Amino acid sequence: MLITILQSVLRQGRRHPLYLGLNVIGLALGIGVFLTLALLVRFEYSYNAGFTDADRIVRIDEHWSEPGTTPYESAATTFRAIPFLKEDFSQIEDVIPLMGTTVHAMHDGSSTALQGYMTEAAFFRIFPLVFLKGDPRTALGRPDAIVLSHNAAIMLFGSLDAVGKTLSINRGGEKTVHVVTGVLAPLPGPGLLGSTDVLLPIPSQMKATRTCFLYWGSSCSQVFLKLRSPEDLAALRAGLHDFVERRAGGEADDRVSIGPNPGKVYALSATPLRSLHFHDATVEDADDGVDRNVIDSIGLIGLLALILASANAVNLATTRSEMRAREVALRKTLGASRRVLFGQFMGEAIVVSLIAGFVGLALHEIFVPLMASMTGEAIHIDYSFIGWLLPLVIFGSGLAAGVYPALVLSSYRPAAILAATRMPSGGRRVSLLRNVMVTGQFTIAVCIVICTLVIDRQTSFLRHADRGYIKSGLLIGQPMLTQDIGLQRHMLDTLRAVPGVTSAAFGELQPNPHSQTRTDYVYDGPSGPVKAQLLRDRVSPGYEETYHPRLLAGRWFDMNHGQDNASLPDKKTPEDPSSDENTDAPRSVILNEQAVQAYGFGAPAEAIGKILHSGKIRQKIIGVIGDIRFASPRETIPPEILFFSSLKVSGFSDPVPAIRFVGVPHTVMAERLDRAWRTIRPDVASHFAPADELMEDYYTGDERRGRFFTVGAVAALLIACLGLYGLASFSAARRLHEIGIRKTLGATATQVILLLMRDFLKPVLLACLIASPVAWLLMRRWLTGFDERIALSPAHFLIAILGAFAIAALTVLGQTLRLARAEPARALRAE
Repeated sequence: MLITILQSVLRQGRRHPLYLGLNVIGLALGIGVFLTLALLVRFEYSYNAGFTDADRIVRIDEHWSEPGTTPYESAATTFRAIPFLKEDFSQIEDVIPLMGTTVHAMHDGSSTALQGYMTEAAFFRIFPLVFLKGDPRTALGRPDAIVLSHNAAIMLFGSLDAVGKTLSINRGGEKTVHVVTGVLAPLPGPGLLGSTDVLLPIPSQMKATRTCFLYWGSSCSQVFLKLRSPEDLAALRAGLHDFVERRAGGEADDRVSIGPNPGKVYALSATPLRSLHFHDATVEDADDGVDRNVIDSIGLIGLLALILASANAVNLATTRSEMRAREVALRKTLGASRRVLFGQFMGEAIVVSLIAGFVGLALHEIFVPLMASMTGEAIHIDYSFIGWLLPLVIFGSGLAAGVYPALVLSSYRPAAILAATRMPSGGRRVSLLRNVMVTGQFTIAVCIVICTLVIDRQTSFLRHADRGYIKSGLLIGQPMLTQDIGLQRHMLDTLRAVPGVTSAAFGELQPNPHSQTRTDYVYDGPSGPVKAQLLRDRVSPGYEETYHPRLLAGRWFDMNHGQDNASLPDKKTPEDPSSDENTDAPRSVILNEQAVQAYGFGAPAEAIGKILHSGKIRQKIIGVIGDIRFASPRETIPPEILFFSSLKVSGFSDPVPAIRFVGVPHTVMAERLDRAWRTIRPDVASHFAPADELMEDYYTGDERRGRFFTVGAVAALLIACLGLYGLASFSAARRLHEIGIRKTLGATATQVILLLMRDFLKPVLLACLIASPVAWLLMRRWLTGFDERIALSPAHFLIAILGAFAIAALTVLGQTLRLARAEPARALRAE
């Protein structure tokens, strides 16, 4: 039987190479796309799966729901909770803070930037990483310890024998000497610690002075804990509300607590490590979140490509069945049973699928490097994964593509076939099946094309949307990492003196902010007090000229107004009498549009002159500006309050310089600014960059994944066109006699072309009618995940529909022209 099957496939390849080629190409493309996208989906689902006891590791998140503001969840959590968590929950083994950091290692006269985390000695009890050198039990037990990744050890010392060696590091201008206590093995797969170069203990001085260690509601970074068993997660979640009420509550003017009844505005939640990758898509202060629906959609596209390829094989096989009808009749006459014929045709389908599988594997090896470059992830071909998946795909595709054609072919009756003057067409049912398959293929293809167009338009819109400031001619630096007011004034004067600079200013927020501070402010309105949590920023002279925010009402800060020049409420200094909480004079502040709405003002002008207060400190609203977007486009712009500092009395907390320039390319200006920076802060690396570059992380994920939809759309359209071509070829063979009669009766070639094109394109039209509402529902749901989004325009649907019609028309044009030009006499003789 096997030899007969192989001989039959070879014979069909020699006699009808076009049909076999279309079948193999279609199946191979479907298999290649499916394997590639399945590998991507597997990679995304494997995030954080490589850690031992990953099902016991949990991250604690904060939730804020202040009146007048949009509730949000943040991955940055107060470290104040850490000792109380372990004390109050017997289910917890260990709790640690995990603070991201960048340090510059000085070795052999050169500086190397390293990414890593500051944490505590219990880190390796929660994350049991493998050590190549050193002991995890003591690796972070001393204050000057440093643990290196294997790559960092080789880069700095040339080998893995780094334990015991000293390393000088510069962290934000603070220089310290550390002893290498461990070298880590390669980290287990993609996830939380994927780009970690170093691990350091948190300095004791930081624990004693940073507000996130001291106060509830103030956060620096993330908190992780390890449960005694995975089943303890439910008990932990159930007890967190009472924990917040018990530990975070206090008097209204108590800076340590959140105030009475903290559970009304504040909550903690526990998220398992394995769930973070998808969970973080909607969480603030999280780095690598991705929408699970997007990843599932990419996997669905791969599966649909495989289904389309199998359906295309069915279509082509049933189209070819007329050519094999007499073969079936003769074999049955000679004694072949239907079961034997069914087995042969199924075997042929599986052999063709096997050939397509190897071709698809070759395409997969081409696609994977392209996918890795598109995603920026270290994705590579996993032959252990392909080793079990590919045989299943080959057998499944062969089975799906061969069952129906085998049933049709093996059911032919010898007497009817041999007595007929025409080859069988399969009847109306088979014809209907072909049209349904082509319609289904184009429905899926058009739906994917529409989604691709919408995704591309949305990502482009986000890149070019108004962010509330003028991006062109603007360069933004890194935090200065000093609170020395003299050094800050000197830096600002030095940057302003750089040739080409028109203005320079400090702010404490910037595009893609490193940290954010929110505070509650109350407005005593006519209907009672209204409290809202506002994002705080402080700006220097020159900020308006540098960023060009839109002033909607009131005025901007002015050096000549004494109350404009005031420090933030929690920056009390003996030199600044305006920082005294008992002062009667209100401080001048500016709100954004969201803050105006949070307090219930009908228009920006209504807010001017109104008084806000936080504790005993009062603020007078002197202006309202348009919303400025510094964070992710998926997040709602928060209500914001701006304070002003002239740098005469008090300095900024780690100010971020912004520069507006003219007359030179931004790369040249960035070099000038970096040189000027080094004259003031040579110990802190400088990098001035455009705002778009700083915001890049917010857009590249959607753009890269949008490319997968483009790949899926191209593959789906190509496979659908192969199916349509098969249908056109079958119709051309069946209607040759009909066209001869029509031309004999006077039909012109143009009339014949229009007739045939109408018939061929009917399934495409039906597919477009079905695909449009489905794509509209899918994209409407996807767009709701963005704070700013495009409207679903009919243009997206029209472009996809017209494109599908054009491609379909070109696909069948050759068959149509051949039929229209056929000579009537020859066509009638052929029939």
